[in-house]
Amino acid sequence: TLEAAIDVLNQLGRVVVCGYISQFNTDEAYGIRNMAQVLNKRLRIEGFFVVDLFAEYGAKHQKDVSTWLLNKEFIYKEDITEGLDNGPDAFVNLLTGKVFGKAVVKIADL
Repeated sequence: TLEAAIDVLNQLGRVVVCGYISQFNTDEAYGIRNMAQVLNKRLRIEGFFVVDLFAEYGAKHQKDVSTWLLNKEFIYKEDITEGLDNGPDAFVNLLTGKVFGKAVVKIADL
């Protein structure tokens, strides 16, 4: 996907990288074959983790998302697996693309 994106990015384009789940189960990491396009188009590829932004945006984000959820302005999907014993299967399903939405393992009713 990244290679396809690099091919169609405009000059001075930017790519934000925040995960690499496609390589979690590989024995050997693979590289990007069209890196010359990054140079030719003067692209910028930058990685980040969500925790990098939490100090600046965390409180506002929590307030905004809470409001959106209460007002049903933000619709989400969950894939709920019942029971801790089924947790490993839920994790495998997550890594193999069988989950759509947020993966949850339900261990008790509150």
